[in-house]
Amino acid sequence: MKKIKLLKNIVLLGFVCMCGLFTLNSKTAIGGDNKNEMILFYSPTCPHCHHALEFLDKEVAPKYKNLIITKHNASTKVGANYYFHYAKKLNIANAGAVPLAIFGDKYELGFDEKETSKKYIQHIEEMLKSSEKEMKD
Repeated sequence: MKKIKLLKNIVLLGFVCMCGLFTLNSKTAIGGDNKNEMILFYSPTCPHCHHALEFLDKEVAPKYKNLIITKHNASTKVGANYYFHYAKKLNIANAGAVPLAIFGDKYELGFDEKETSKKYIQHIEEMLKSSEKEMKD
């Protein structure tokens, strides 16, 4: 029974990923505790997630050494629970869709190489600048 429920969650996340991510969504979120942390929720069956993960690993991580990148597989029981808890806390309308990237007080839902990668960088730089400013004050 548990395997069937998990399989349903995986299929649902995969379906949402395939169907719902062509419209990207950027909103203000309620900030996390660590000012230098971005969180990425992904699914292994989602092609957009693979692009987001690759972008973070190859482009973002080497350039932004002070950034903590936390990745959660939303298709696992623990990852899904954390995803929906966080989505509820942040009041995210399209909860269930991946990839979901959280940057301090903002988030991006979906990933498009040309558009979203620029938004990721913008959010990261704003977040890190804000964190540096707070440390100086």
